[in-house]
Amino acid sequence: MAATAIINAQVYQDSTGDFSRQTILLEDGYISDILPPTVDLDLPESSIMDAEGLYLTPGLIDTCSQIGLKEVGIRWEGHDGYEPDWEDGFDFNVIDGIYPFDKAFQDAAAFGVTTAHIVSSPESVVGAKTAVIHTTGKTVDEMAVVPSFGFSFSMGDVPKNAYWEKTKTPLTRMGIALRIRTALKKLQSLGALEDVPVFIRSHRADDIATAFRIAGEFKLQFVLVHGTEYPLAWNLPTGDVSFSVVAGPVFQAMERGELRHLNPSLYYALYSGQIPFTFATDHPVSSVTHLQKEGALALKAGVPEQVILNGLTRDAAKLLKIDHLTGRVDKGLFADLVLWNEHPLELTARAVRTFIKGKEVYRWE
Repeated sequence: MAATAIINAQVYQDSTGDFSRQTILLEDGYISDILPPTVDLDLPESSIMDAEGLYLTPGLIDTCSQIGLKEVGIRWEGHDGYEPDWEDGFDFNVIDGIYPFDKAFQDAAAFGVTTAHIVSSPESVVGAKTAVIHTTGKTVDEMAVVPSFGFSFSMGDVPKNAYWEKTKTPLTRMGIALRIRTALKKLQSLGALEDVPVFIRSHRADDIATAFRIAGEFKLQFVLVHGTEYPLAWNLPTGDVSFSVVAGPVFQAMERGELRHLNPSLYYALYSGQIPFTFATDHPVSSVTHLQKEGALALKAGVPEQVILNGLTRDAAKLLKIDHLTGRVDKGLFADLVLWNEHPLELTARAVRTFIKGKEVYRWE
């Protein structure tokens, strides 16, 4: 692939939170160099892209999504998020259920989302092995960044309701906790938990406390997903549990009792408590197109711009252990980049061009 240069863009600096004018060279899918804006380029004019007046960031990363696993506008035929009659969900891999032609992938590119962490639907108490993928490609193998990543579990009213309809256990929070412990014991006996992150979906304060209890028992690399009522459980005993939070989405309908405390103030509570966190849409719970909006809501709640932009990019890549591949504008990383017509945390900002591995996958006409 011939080299391409993006000139005159205001490029995001993750170390300072500032934007500064730079020249970015793309070659063979990677950022091959970062140069001063005044440098003379030995490239044909057709290979130089003038981004005057535009902001450039790494592609956004959705750290919990069901994109391609639960298709937009499709009924049960497009829902491949869980197996209701199978106890050991960790036997499955979400990579085997992703449909690469789900329209939501086009929407993701159009709103600057270049990477997504695919997690089983919340109906699964014991979910499938998660995967990290790019949001473009004709086969899931082409899209896969990490085809088999972490283990996922789910607590609360959604799995309770799913099993209630099947008239099978677990029907209580006690039963759900037992099912999770049983699965973790089996994984531990197989040596499958070593250096592997465990994601637990919890909204309510009591479920969050139980998730921490279980994480402490098994000494997990624990990631709390959603954490809606975490501020209510502020003084819960976390012990020696090292954890981070995949927070949100807060932009969704409060259609269940567990969501009654849903509020963007969650982001400020995590920030002020010095809890590492990233952002998620859990598409299609909230559309993948709303990931940037989650950042804007966090800004309105009082979280600094740098914390938000890093949470959407660099820190998300660290959580998913792909920061050696993407998440920053840096030499040698994938050219997963987005050009914005305004500062990316403005509610009116939109993606003008989106690149994944140096290939333009979206252009605002």
